[in-house]
Amino acid sequence: MDKTALVYAVDLLAMRPHSTKQLITKLKRKGYENEEISEAIQRLEARHYLDDLDLCCRQYEYYLRNAKLSLTAIGFKLVEKGFSQQDISFAKENCTLDISQYEYQVALRLLNQHFTKKDLPVTKYQGYLYRKGFSGSAIRRAIEVFMQEDMEDIY
Repeated sequence: MDKTALVYAVDLLAMRPHSTKQLITKLKRKGYENEEISEAIQRLEARHYLDDLDLCCRQYEYYLRNAKLSLTAIGFKLVEKGFSQQDISFAKENCTLDISQYEYQVALRLLNQHFTKKDLPVTKYQGYLYRKGFSGSAIRRAIEVFMQEDMEDIY
């Protein structure tokens, strides 16, 4: 290896932000020793090149603005990226976007995108949204509006 773990980590961070866990995984995969990885991570954190809490908050808001996932699914995505439950909770509590109607609106939009026929049993719609991680109340509201829109189209 011609680059040190620190130089390689900086190269990775120059391409896109990484969580600490993602960075450690990539450095280990590249063959760096644990001690060298630990030193590199400490230096990056000291220089504020690596900040999991800030990145977690930005990722959380990105997923909300993207409006394709339930809040549960967003939480799982963030865990996959290596963020701690503490960081995820902080991101949820300090989110600048209004999430009061979020799940209902996303669930309704997904129903409209995924189902062209509205003559299926309600359980099909419920199962689809449950598997996506939506809350029961958001599912009920979304299905109710989804079915009413169909009735309005008839008249």
